[in-house]
Amino acid sequence: MEKRPNNPGTNQLGPGVTEEQVLNAVDTSGYPLQIHVTEIFRSKRSSSQNEPFQISEEWCFVDRDTNNLRNIDLLVTTRLHGWEPQPRVRPQLTVLVECKQSQLPYIFFETQNKVRLVDFPVIAGLHRDKITITTDDDRSSWRYTVIHALDLDDDHFQSDPPFCYNLSKCVRKGQGALELSGTDAYNSVVLPLVKALQHFKQVRTPPNTAYYFDAHLAVILAVLDAPMVGVTIDSGRAILTASPWMRVLRHEHFDSRERVESEKLWVLDVVHKDFLADYINVHLLPFAERFAERVLRHPVELATSEAFVSRMGAQGWHTIENRMTAVKPKARVDRAKSIRIRTPPSRKR
Repeated sequence: MEKRPNNPGTNQLGPGVTEEQVLNAVDTSGYPLQIHVTEIFRSKRSSSQNEPFQISEEWCFVDRDTNNLRNIDLLVTTRLHGWEPQPRVRPQLTVLVECKQSQLPYIFFETQNKVRLVDFPVIAGLHRDKITITTDDDRSSWRYTVIHALDLDDDHFQSDPPFCYNLSKCVRKGQGALELSGTDAYNSVVLPLVKALQHFKQVRTPPNTAYYFDAHLAVILAVLDAPMVGVTIDSGRAILTASPWMRVLRHEHFDSRERVESEKLWVLDVVHKDFLADYINVHLLPFAERFAERVLRHPVELATSEAFVSRMGAQGWHTIENRMTAVKPKARVDRAKSIRIRTPPSRKR
């Protein structure tokens, strides 16, 4: 074991403790994986601003169930905007990361149904999650998520990886046998990240008097140093496929008087550690750049949570981002007296 020049002679391993034992304990702890993931993020920069990621290790959050402090491995953020002039809504990418390693595989039961993700990734830092849209040929109004209003719900990033609702981890049973544990995978991977994201969104809520906003494109990500195996069923037979990127969907129900606010689909990306660089370079950062470009085109609409789109009644709700403009103050008051909210029907893929 190496020693620093100022190390006192008493600072050494005691009897019965070997350097090899300490190294084995470190290797199995997960910290080397966390350091590896940190270095990958540290080496990346956004293409538009050449901005490095800011990394907080062991980021703390308040557990929604116990109200106790917990932590995830990393909170990673990068700026996606310039400062001259300062934009009213400042787009940023934020990734909440949990690292796990295992010799035994994680199992993902794939679904063949591609879900339309109208509010993934989560947007934190604005007054509201949705934008109310009015028009000039219909007395109704439409309420869209920010992702939907920016026409990012049909982006290929939304549908690139296989989807799954059920995530399990293999554990040993007896001599040589394996069984699946869904509880272990959910409690150690999914739940901490979901709770951390909820806390992040809450603490980034702006004051009512805010004029400038940070629009965080917030992604929760698990990085595994473990075999990742997707499972599909063909004619009653399970087919196993090694998959370095999976998207896990988790549905939750909440008590709410508003029907549309009573349920939430949490979305978690899971990637293999050796796919992480490709995930960031090829998929995540390009999507974040497209998000930033559209945010910077619509600062007033996002800041006020209101927008105007001409001829919504005749032309419908498709591809509205390039038709969306800010609501004039007088029009906002006049329309508020008579609008009724309509929820757009689902698009067909």
